[in-house]
Amino acid sequence: MQGSQSTKLAQARVLTLYAGRWLDLLDFQAHEAAPVFSPSVSTYHDMLDTNGTDAARLAACRAMHRHVLRRVEAECVQGEATHARLRPVDPYGHRWRTTRDGAALETIAHMLSLATNLFEPGSNQFEG
Repeated sequence: MQGSQSTKLAQARVLTLYAGRWLDLLDFQAHEAAPVFSPSVSTYHDMLDTNGTDAARLAACRAMHRHVLRRVEAECVQGEATHARLRPVDPYGHRWRTTRDGAALETIAHMLSLATNLFEPGSNQFEG
């Protein structure tokens, strides 16, 4: 998306905030032994503190994106197995083939990717 650098940074900040709020709502954990995304985790503050730096937000987005993608993959495996047994065939192929958390995490991963792209110098478009 074309726009001034200040507009891109504002968009990136909002995307980071929304992604962080979703991760908090879902009690996101990178894996079963990981802490829940909450004030006890540094990336929580990097993403949600409006007085934080964009460099910290970018680093948090990159880190959380990797963790979220790993969970998306696990949720898809679980969802595909469940939906193969419990749901009728989707004639259009557009139905989510994941769990509810997996669908939310796919959306969060997209927000984190967009925010990362917008924070990076010289970005001139949204990329997923």
